[in-house]
Parts: sequence; structure tokens; C-alpha cells
Amino acid sequence: MRKNTPLPIPAYFRMQTVVREEIEKGRWKPGEAIPTERALAEEHRISIGTVKKALLNLTHEGYLYRIQGKGTFVAGTITRENLRYYRLMEHFGGIEAAMKIRFLSLTSVKCPEAARTCLGIGQKQPVFELRRLFIFDQRPVIYNISYLPEALFKNLGRLPETLFETTPLYIALENHYGLPTLHNQELFNAVPAGEEVAAILDVPKETPVLHIEMISFTYKDKPYEYRQAYCLTTRQKVFREI
Repeated sequence: MRKNTPLPIPAYFRMQTVVREEIEKGRWKPGEAIPTERALAEEHRISIGTVKKALLNLTHEGYLYRIQGKGTFVAGTITRENLRYYRLMEHFGGIEAAMKIRFLSLTSVKCPEAARTCLGIGQKQPVFELRRLFIFDQRPVIYNISYLPEALFKNLGRLPETLFETTPLYIALENHYGLPTLHNQELFNAVPAGEEVAAILDVPKETPVLHIEMISFTYKDKPYEYRQAYCLTTRQKVFREI
């Protein structure tokens, strides 16, 4: 009786795995160019065609991006400006509203069910709850609550509070934990402001606000943040460029 022999792993797939692991280990930082296809082919003693296919697949997976005539670069938050922060404008082509961020609190909490489902973590796994307030023209406009797994962001509470006021959260997490934001998913709906939201945004209870739920993803399509935001849009509109 003939034994089943495992099928050989294609060379491009092996190369794809090697480059992916090097990115995840931090050999190349987000925004940094990786070696040329010829250099990688010589380093690993494979054909340039094999390298091309491996890099193309990693580009489709979101690990890399290419600039014609310049090379192939590691993808990351710094290559996706529209993921960094909320943007407010009165109309298309208008001037972006300059907002300040006020740190409210950072605590370790039992993960709410909605966040646990979106983050794909166990019931007993704790999360950090980060609350911040975005202010425009000395008035609160966005109340933001982020949930971050403690297993991914150890000692997050030791970072200075001012970091969360002066640096976009995506950039802070990428710089301190090496996890870039590759993409996110969002849900939008209008809701009446509850007691807590109304008090923080300084509006009457039941005032209509824009509610945004968001999940942020890093390498291997792993969710690392669940966020809820409550936005006042009476003077400014939320602007997103995709």
C-alpha cells in the first residue's frame, strides 16, 4: 500500500512566509523600503519571478505597498493618513477643523460583550478602556471610548497621559507596540444622547448624535481595538476619505 506523501510547498509560498515573518519581527519598519526583488532573489537563492509572486501576494494581504519607480514598502498606519483620526469639515473642499484631544481616563475593565465579540477574546480576558474627548473651538464635539486587549498592550497604563492627547492613538500604539493599523471597519447610525454622553458633550439629553462603532485590524487580520464614538455634527460634519 502506497503511503500518502505531502505535497511540496511552492517556492513562492515559502518566500512569502519568510518575508511576512521578517515584517512581523520588525526587520523593516512601516513605511520603510524592503530590499529589491533582485537582492531578495540573491539572498534566498531563488528566481526573481518567485520573489515577484511572493511580494504580490503580500501586497494583496496588506503587508506591502508599491510605488512605481521607487520600490516596495512595508505598509502601516503612516501610509494610511485617513485612518489616524477623526476629521471635521463644514463642506467638501473646506478647511479641516483643528481639534484638541483631552484625556479622560484609562482603566482596566471587564470587557463588555460587544467589544469582546468584535475583538474575538475570551470572557475573562481584561481590556483597557480609554476615554478621550475631542474639542473644537473650545466645545466638546466627539466623545470616544476605545477597548484594547491587555494581552496585546501590556503596561499601556504606564505611558504618559499626554501621549494620548498629542499623538493619534494609531501612531502611539504602532510606535510603542509595533502594531500598525492595516484597515478598519465602521458602522454609523444616529442615536439620542444618553445621560452620560449628553453630560460629557454638554448637550441636553436625547440630543441626536452620530454614533460610530469601529474595529481596527493589524497583521494577520487580527482585531486589536473596538471603539465607540459619539459625534456632534451641528456645526461640522465628519469627513472620511477612502
